[in-house]
Amino acid sequence: MKVQVGSTTVEIKVSAILSAPRLGFTANFFGWAQALMPLGIKPTVGTGAFWGQVLTNCMEQFEDESQYLLCMDYDSFFSQQDVEALMAMAMTFQCDALTGLMVKREDGRPMLTLLDTLKNPPASGSTTISREWFNEPVQEVDSAHFGCTVISTAALRRAKKPWFHESPNSLGSWGDRPAGMAADETFIPRCDSDIWFWRNWRESGNRVFVTPRVTIGHGEYVAVWPSKNFTAPVFQYITAYTKESKAPAEAWSIE
Repeated sequence: MKVQVGSTTVEIKVSAILSAPRLGFTANFFGWAQALMPLGIKPTVGTGAFWGQVLTNCMEQFEDESQYLLCMDYDSFFSQQDVEALMAMAMTFQCDALTGLMVKREDGRPMLTLLDTLKNPPASGSTTISREWFNEPVQEVDSAHFGCTVISTAALRRAKKPWFHESPNSLGSWGDRPAGMAADETFIPRCDSDIWFWRNWRESGNRVFVTPRVTIGHGEYVAVWPSKNFTAPVFQYITAYTKESKAPAEAWSIE
């Protein structure tokens, strides 16, 4: 990838990597081609049942020959301009890792943990972001995502291994706190591979940032139903349909 400041051009080696299943979404694949090819960035896809293991192998493959890794998810949507903006801000602000705003599927909340809240979450279980937070070009956070994330390989080499690891909750399961569990009973939540990465990242002396100036799309597969008056579509998350096996109440029905 060529970086130009004034009349000076410098070649920066950026390797794009992702862990993906054997089958994926055509729209995303062509979107990556349109975004990465003009920048001279080659994507490398790793496949396997274990996301963290595959991504580790990809990272190790390019950590010595690249200055930056561009980690992607196979269901992310981003443009050439998004990649350029991320790279420009990562280098300008010397970010060990930087990504844009992305929300959870079937949720809508940003995929990030605010600074100093990962180890000490608020008692209410929720956090809020002020409008002023979005005014800065980059904001340091405790955790982010891998949808379209720039990672410095110099920082990656500082990170302790394993880079990815997961552990069940204190009950030996992978779910959330049981509804009937007493409030005063100790419960340690599970730790997923991505959260482990960011926790280990910061404990290794690195920092991770999010820029509110770049938004990353998250592919969402939904069922579309006719509405009662046929003037607008009715969308339903696949999880809801799988659980209920019926159309939503807003959809057309003769009953």
